[in-house]
Amino acid sequence: MYFYKVAGTLSIKKKYYIEIIYLSQLPFYMDNENIQLETERLILNSLSYKDIPKITAYLQNPKISENVINIPFPYSEKDAIFWINLGNQGRESKEVYNFAIRLKEDEKLNFIGAIGIRLDKKHNKAELGYWLGEPFWGKGFMSEATKRIIKFGFEILELNKINATHFLHNPASGKIMIKNKMIKEAEIKEHFKKGDIYLDIIQYRLTRKEYKNL
Repeated sequence: MYFYKVAGTLSIKKKYYIEIIYLSQLPFYMDNENIQLETERLILNSLSYKDIPKITAYLQNPKISENVINIPFPYSEKDAIFWINLGNQGRESKEVYNFAIRLKEDEKLNFIGAIGIRLDKKHNKAELGYWLGEPFWGKGFMSEATKRIIKFGFEILELNKINATHFLHNPASGKIMIKNKMIKEAEIKEHFKKGDIYLDIIQYRLTRKEYKNL
């Protein structure tokens, strides 16, 4: 499926229609490298435009947007399109690898959340980020997905370092990092502004040498 820079309506399976404002500075790309990773319970693969209804529904939740710097609230279908497109462009340049999280036990493999890494090629490192729909919290899915992405980063992309951050008010995210043997290396004061509030973050890391010694 390709998106063209013309005014109109996009039709997706099951008569799902989205009105799009096409911007010349935002060309739409399709992912040309279909990577699929698996864990015991999960499949991690490319985001699809058929995921837009689930993405939009899960992100109509302030509990998620409050804990992720780049997720707006309220969240619209246009936001989802922009995000998928941005990830596809990043995949083409091999600078961003975003994955949909799907349950193996679900025959339809519906979208339940997302995880990805953004590369800094100059320094051979990457930043890890993720979010999960609230109905799937507390089941260990994100820890499982994080473990697989760390393995992908070090063993396939041959990175030297992976780091991740969470807001100070979201210790649950830190527990995922700790469970995956990441090491706390900094507490950074008032690092991001969300709304009118300046927020502290905690930063974790795992280097290639530390990963090999696990």
